[in-house]
Amino acid sequence: MRNEPMRRNDLPETCFSILPSSGQLIIIRCGERGYYPSEWDTGSRKENREIASSHNVRRGITDIQEAAMLAGSMFGWNTPGANPQWYLDNARYVNSNIVQGHIKDPIMSVYYPVSSFLLRYEIMGKQHFYLPVDKLPQELMGQRSQFIMLPDMLCGVPAMPVTATFAQNGSCTVQLEHGSYVVGEMVNQEYHITARIRVGSAEFVMGECEKAPAPFVTWQRNCKDDGDGPPNFFWGHYRSDRSSCIEDFCERAGNECEKQMEWQRCVPHERKSGEHKTER
Repeated sequence: MRNEPMRRNDLPETCFSILPSSGQLIIIRCGERGYYPSEWDTGSRKENREIASSHNVRRGITDIQEAAMLAGSMFGWNTPGANPQWYLDNARYVNSNIVQGHIKDPIMSVYYPVSSFLLRYEIMGKQHFYLPVDKLPQELMGQRSQFIMLPDMLCGVPAMPVTATFAQNGSCTVQLEHGSYVVGEMVNQEYHITARIRVGSAEFVMGECEKAPAPFVTWQRNCKDDGDGPPNFFWGHYRSDRSSCIEDFCERAGNECEKQMEWQRCVPHERKSGEHKTER
């Protein structure tokens, strides 16, 4: 599709960062080795860090994407660290807590009840919160919602990145992180797409159509095959209830992730075997 939103596991065209050695404010361009000095450099590592972070946040660029851009510019764009997904695959689980509270509508000043496990992971030395996909209220992930959810693929499982604020009475207010949703509508075969997740070149979506005999569905899509045309959704799994559809959505994405990781583990071995045969 044209004009698709930047995913949280995509690389932006450019971003701000600072040189690890000197703290100099720099600009990085995707696919290019090295960097461009920024005219906004202050000479202070702390102030440059604040400038880089504030500009990246305004453009929807996460600290993970910045780290991947910095790794690519320094060590090459084929290194694992130049892929934002690598950081999500290697996140470290810390703990989970049961929370009772509310989740804020990303646009309106409306709060919906939420009761769930709040998952805490460590990524690049920082604490990140995630909410299980099945705990999102229908107001945010349903046919009548004005959003399409874009969960992270976290350690092989789809999960919604959130921020969490805890009150003194123990209640919790949760907000979706930037880039974990997109405002708008997408329809396929009268089903309103409510969630999408990208796993390599494959994408999995979940849809809802209240008037259909099976109101819920998951589809797969090969992003490389679309060209200039519409998404080529196929292999529909139709469900009668929301919970089993979400379960199928997570399972399909997880299976594809596992398959791709297994393929990546086999590729180096196959190359070595091929090189050995050539020499003989």
